Amino acid sequence: MNDRIVITGVGIVDNLGTSPMECFENMLSEEYIDPVEFETEIESLKGLKCFKTSVPEYNIPEGIRKPMHNSLTVASKNALHVVQQATAGMDSTDVAVVFSSVAAKPQTEAGPFIDKMRDGKRLSPRTAVQYLNDFTAGLISQTFDYRGACVSMDAACATGLYSIDYATHLLKTHKYVIVGGTDTPAVDDDMYLFNQLGALGTKSSPFDSNRDGFIMGEGAGCLVLEKESDAKARGAGIIAYINNISHHTDGALGSPTSPDLSMTGAKASMSAVTNGIDLDDVAFVNAHGTSTPIGDDLEYAAIQAVIPETPVLSFKSKIGHSLAASGINETIYSVMCLCNGVIPKNFNIDDCDLEYVYKYKQKLTKKIAVKNSFAFGGKSSSLVLEV
Repeated sequence: MNDRIVITGVGIVDNLGTSPMECFENMLSEEYIDPVEFETEIESLKGLKCFKTSVPEYNIPEGIRKPMHNSLTVASKNALHVVQQATAGMDSTDVAVVFSSVAAKPQTEAGPFIDKMRDGKRLSPRTAVQYLNDFTAGLISQTFDYRGACVSMDAACATGLYSIDYATHLLKTHKYVIVGGTDTPAVDDDMYLFNQLGALGTKSSPFDSNRDGFIMGEGAGCLVLEKESDAKARGAGIIAYINNISHHTDGALGSPTSPDLSMTGAKASMSAVTNGIDLDDVAFVNAHGTSTPIGDDLEYAAIQAVIPETPVLSFKSKIGHSLAASGINETIYSVMCLCNGVIPKNFNIDDCDLEYVYKYKQKLTKKIAVKNSFAFGGKSSSLVLEV
């Protein structure tokens, strides 16, 4: 019998809160907190909105000096925060770390770095290393004395699920794997880039007929993965099972920014992860659901083609799109929905005729969910969770 892969710890911070239960309760709540005005000196970016991360009361870990912690970006501080939440009770340094950021950078923008480079001014090593996308992964290993593999991944908006997949492979040689993502992309350069691509909208309303793009979000999330036998041997509580993960792309059928209109990659990924599963046992599909005009309708059609008559929801209506953190945090929300037997409604829907996009909170009895993450270049990833 295969030794199943289990989740035994979670940590999360986003605009809804600084702990798993706080975030989940606010996700279920009928109260809707609007995104805030994006603060910028760039005229072309004024008027844009974003979901800024909540700021925890950081508990500085013993393995890091206070001056170093103070110098960290919010993204890195949030990463340490969610790791602390997730790792209580771990009993080994044989821990691999897969922790990723798509938009990590010091401070709020690249401008100060460019100015220093142009003028030949000194940049402190402490600041310089934070420009590396794998900095946070190494910081976690060093701070908590984890001595296993340490890596960061980048697959655009599918980074979270790619990270989870690689983490499952590392369990062949490590007792634990910490897998997570952290991003704070509500900064000038990232907002400019996505605005130029026409991806940003005026409100976060996945599947609404009048949606016009996504709202940039911020956050961090962390999962602790281990083998079921190890978890049971140490008496750890098993939160959920990672059943299947699959990744495909559209190949030559898509474009750098738009998927194939027949969603070839998405259908292939969902078909692969649900192969051998009774589709009637699937409680819901957590869609990538970014609120873009093209993507939502195509994804909904692909879901109905592969997993018909199943509730479809997008958490992004309340938390926006947090890039590398997105897939991790939405996996956590999906697990908590299954554990608590409830899914939130899809918020911000005024006009939607998609039958299985529900406008009200719904109780669950089924124990399996499918989570999708899609990305530029036609990347399509799907994950099956079970509790």
